[in-house]
Amino acid sequence: MPNRDSEKLITDGYTTTLLGDELMVCENMKHIRVTSVPSYTEVGMIILCLRGTAKICIFDNIHILAKNELAVILPGQLVSITELSHDFLCNIVVLSRALFDDTLSGFSRFSPLFFVYMRSHYWYELTGEEIERFKLFYGSLSQRAKDPTHFFRRESVLLLLRIFYLDIYNEYYSKSHLMKGGSDMGKSKLAHDFFCLIMQHYRGHKDVAFYADKLCITSKYLSMVIKEASGKTAKDWIVEYAILEIKAMLKNSTMNIQEISIKTNFANQSSLGRFFRKHTGMTLTEYRMHR
Repeated sequence: MPNRDSEKLITDGYTTTLLGDELMVCENMKHIRVTSVPSYTEVGMIILCLRGTAKICIFDNIHILAKNELAVILPGQLVSITELSHDFLCNIVVLSRALFDDTLSGFSRFSPLFFVYMRSHYWYELTGEEIERFKLFYGSLSQRAKDPTHFFRRESVLLLLRIFYLDIYNEYYSKSHLMKGGSDMGKSKLAHDFFCLIMQHYRGHKDVAFYADKLCITSKYLSMVIKEASGKTAKDWIVEYAILEIKAMLKNSTMNIQEISIKTNFANQSSLGRFFRKHTGMTLTEYRMHR
């Protein structure tokens, strides 16, 4: 797990770092110090609230996490966690991007739209039975990862994580009206790979041609596949990732425009302003004043 993300998550309960920093299991945590300014996270997080409350914002979707509620945060999401109550307590699992990717690589039927769905469906109110099931998962994950005598610790952890995420995906699959039988799995994988590339390169590359080249296809074909899979064009998704981050910085931070332009990899304030106005119809100052 990259050091910068480990530093973002600072806790004061019992924390065990496992699998060469790929996994953190945190018990009875009173604090989750993820930056109050929304930022795209490189790690995945699974949080069970034991008591108290915390305000979680993923993209523009806000929820007050309360006792017996579970939050599932995926790598690449625009996240902030703030306003923890004085009595807040939780158990957390943090996994690196590499471990998360390896977990999902074990599935052949994951729709790329799952990642869109998880923007607004990231929290779950658990029943008593579901809480007990999560405790078993949490305990088994910690035990397997810590066992130095097990030659296949990582493989065992991957299997446990796959069961967990498959249950989350099942929730999506049963509720989604977008799932269609007989879908082209090649196109589905292409769309998934495109979303993964956006998460990595949205700041430095805002042209469809860059992503098409990475995927070894034409820009026209990529745009067609993404439009078919999500209802929005490839360009729309690239722009959305950039605009959401800019809006979050304007709304939730004291950074000036020059600092925001540097952070979001624009050449200067003018180019940032032109890009923002083109896609929102507002200047940066207007948006900040009316946020």
